[in-house]
Amino acid sequence: MNSKTYQSTAKTRLDFLNEVVKPMVKRRKELKMTQADVNDKLGVADFLVAKWECGMRSPTAFNLLCWAEVLDGNMVFRLNKALTPEMTIEQAKNDNLENS
Repeated sequence: MNSKTYQSTAKTRLDFLNEVVKPMVKRRKELKMTQADVNDKLGVADFLVAKWECGMRSPTAFNLLCWAEVLDGNMVFRLNKALTPEMTIEQAKNDNLENS
């Protein structure tokens, strides 16, 4: 039997806040949207976006994708390494295809 060894680095809630939530907050502010505006567009409970943004709660994968869409953005998932702000979505897609 050929066994593979997988190495992973554990991600923390702080990593999630820094790598995912902070850019979402920045984008919301660029669009001059309030947390209440995002709540309304998503159809979620009052103050839920505020809880996501401060780290009290984490959005489901579905809500995360919807949140990005409300902010006129796209979520790019990388399976091999972190997406840097300098990397374009096209580069990320190509990199994922090369490593699949």
